[in-house]
Amino acid sequence: MVKDGAQSKKKPNKNSDFDASGDIYKKAVSFEEKEATQRSAEKDAGLYLQTCSDIRQLLADIYKEKCEEKENKSLIMLKRKEACLKIVLLKKLNRLEKVRMSMAREQLNQEKQKLDSINLQFQNLLYELAHLCSEFEKCRQYKSKDEDIQLISTEEFLKVAPEEVVGKFTEVQTADNNLRHELHLAMLEHELQQRIKLSKLCDTLDNEKRLLGKDIVNRKEKLDALGPTLSNIIEATKPLQELLGLPLEKTRNEHKMASLLPDELYLLYYNGEGYKVIDSRIAIEIVGDQEEAQQFNASRLNIVEDSDADSLEEPEPMEGKKRRHRKASLIDKMEEKKRKILEPHPLSIEITMDVPNGGPQLKIKFLYRVQLKIITVTSNVEIPSKITGNCAKEVLSGEGILNEIFDGDTGKESPNSKNQYQLDKVNLGTFESLIQKIGFAYGWAHKLCGLEFMKKPGCKLTNKVSPSYVESVLRSLRSRLDARYALAEQLQQLEQNFIPMIPSEVEHPKTATSVLTKFAPMSFARFCTETPNSVKLVEEEMASANDLFYSATVIRHKSILSASIVIKNTYPIRAPLFLLTVKSNGDHSATNSDDIRDMERALNLGWQTDEKSAGWLLAVQLRYLCSFFDVYLESVESSSITASGATPTQSTVFFRSVCARNRRRPFKYRKVGNGVFTQY
Repeated sequence: MVKDGAQSKKKPNKNSDFDASGDIYKKAVSFEEKEATQRSAEKDAGLYLQTCSDIRQLLADIYKEKCEEKENKSLIMLKRKEACLKIVLLKKLNRLEKVRMSMAREQLNQEKQKLDSINLQFQNLLYELAHLCSEFEKCRQYKSKDEDIQLISTEEFLKVAPEEVVGKFTEVQTADNNLRHELHLAMLEHELQQRIKLSKLCDTLDNEKRLLGKDIVNRKEKLDALGPTLSNIIEATKPLQELLGLPLEKTRNEHKMASLLPDELYLLYYNGEGYKVIDSRIAIEIVGDQEEAQQFNASRLNIVEDSDADSLEEPEPMEGKKRRHRKASLIDKMEEKKRKILEPHPLSIEITMDVPNGGPQLKIKFLYRVQLKIITVTSNVEIPSKITGNCAKEVLSGEGILNEIFDGDTGKESPNSKNQYQLDKVNLGTFESLIQKIGFAYGWAHKLCGLEFMKKPGCKLTNKVSPSYVESVLRSLRSRLDARYALAEQLQQLEQNFIPMIPSEVEHPKTATSVLTKFAPMSFARFCTETPNSVKLVEEEMASANDLFYSATVIRHKSILSASIVIKNTYPIRAPLFLLTVKSNGDHSATNSDDIRDMERALNLGWQTDEKSAGWLLAVQLRYLCSFFDVYLESVESSSITASGATPTQSTVFFRSVCARNRRRPFKYRKVGNGVFTQY
């Protein structure tokens, strides 16, 4: 039975396109590729649309049959089979379309490769043509070295040359190239003999020049030998000059250096020397090398002003030179332009002022930027050894002392509107980015040097600076230095959590239970993010990034008072500004508590300040802050303040804890007996 069954199997049809012995997938793919080329894509598209329509119709029929009360299941099954066959046909049409797409892409790539090959051949031919043209042009432009030699004319040569040399050239025919060549050789030989004679004459003149040079050197040595003798004479007369109060040599050297100063710095030096009569603690000095200044001034006299001097254009490189040399020269020239545009005059003015009794010493250096035509200022402060706190050292920095001597004058922008265009031309960025390198351009410094901008065209310097203005600026610098030193001494003790001693003539609360536990510097960003109501102060320009910011913490029992302090650059003319936050059963500030707002008003307003108050103003405000915190805790009901339920012990004297309809707290100190707090 098994054998019969085996014999009864059908043999494969040899005429059939399908061969089961091979890879079925490859054969199916090959068959579909062949069919895709034979079938029409337009007809398949129409067949695709018709098939989709048929499927929709079949689905509609099936849905209709299912909606009938009695379903014809056989008809539904038949419709399903027809729909499935249509879907199979759609899949086949989709595969055929993808095969056509793949074949089209392959054919497109082949055509692209052919096109690229043709373009490459075309480019090679163009390159070969250009090379042949350049070689041909070089051949045409060939010149012999003897053509560069400037010879006399033929007529002149025939006149001056010996007869035996020019005898055969008297009737030279232009068509005879051999004779013309011999004539050219004869002219070159004549030129050679003439140059030999001139060379001998030049040697003779060089010898005479050398002898004259030796004579000049000998005479100069004799004159130089007089210098030490004259110096010894001047040195011997120094005691007599000091005894008579006649520092002639020092004055002579200063006048010689002053004559080399640019006009702007000379005006500052002139007025500064005059002001020394009023304030003897101010010293003014010319800093720099005298010889370098002389060379600098001499070189500037030889330079012709050109509006295109800053242009970066370079001449085209000569034949035979490599392009990288031109690039290197461009880079070097750009760096040289950057250096020159920021180069100061070799001489500068340094003003020194100090605080008596071992205080800090401020040195202000004025430099004139020749290309930018502005004055830049650098400063340095010698801090006394007794100032060790970070906050104290920070307020004594030169940049901080000179910042906003006059309102809004930060020196971070150049007053000369042309400077930004000059800096952009050599890619130096903004003027503010160069401050650390060249210094600040303060408006008062320019006015001291007689520079006025945005005036009538052609007016660069004023004839003179008002002495009253010079006195005003130097007095402001002196006052700022004294005020900063006084502030630094206070900050030195506050960093150690000690409130400095206050003069007895200043009214302030003598006792306070609240204690200052922390005093530290604060950044402007932290002030804006952590301090309530700080945004409003910044918008109203009551606080800016140029001010000094500190934080103080006052504690009494479990209640904490945090204060953000803004100290303006004009301290003590403008009293420090305090923003308060109390942490006790929640956070209380001026934004949500009238009591805190009243405390801030009592602390920030009503101060009658002058330059003498710099040494105690901040300390007095902190002393008032501790007392006001005691008043606040003792006047507010214990149930809403103390976390432990204990009533604060009263240490301050006030008659009523609240007053009037707005229930104000007693935040006004009156010096009656040991001190009484009342309402405003």
